[in-house]
Amino acid sequence: MNRAMTVLVGFCLLLGGLGLPSTAEASGKVGVKVHVVHATKAHSKVDPKVKKLAKHYRRLGYTGFRLLDSEQVQLAPKSKKTVSIIGGREMTITVLSRGPKRARLRVQVQGKRGKLVDTTVSIRRNGMMIVAGPRHKNGILVLPIWARY
Repeated sequence: MNRAMTVLVGFCLLLGGLGLPSTAEASGKVGVKVHVVHATKAHSKVDPKVKKLAKHYRRLGYTGFRLLDSEQVQLAPKSKKTVSIIGGREMTITVLSRGPKRARLRVQVQGKRGKLVDTTVSIRRNGMMIVAGPRHKNGILVLPIWARY
């Protein structure tokens, strides 16, 4: 794996105000939300849709942030969803398990030249983590993933 292409940054935060519908609680599913954010050093403009998380993105050394896409889905344990990402990439998220305090997810990012990320993460209930690193237009893509139930 090319380290320039992938940097795994785990911020397990409780972000109740940025959540998903609460139907996941009753159904046994995990509400999974993914943003695709372009981070760049070319400017310092921050898209209002990602302003709440910009302080975390800045820790990656970038100054400008723009939301490119967002996907939200309810997944039962052992189920998965593949999301297309700009630049001919795909992200597959599999819910491995859901416990009272944490959900375990497998995150895979596939690029034109092969696998960029393949990792298993444990996300605190109603928390999030960030996968960052695929290059895109003078910057990188930042992929925050929320798990809400």
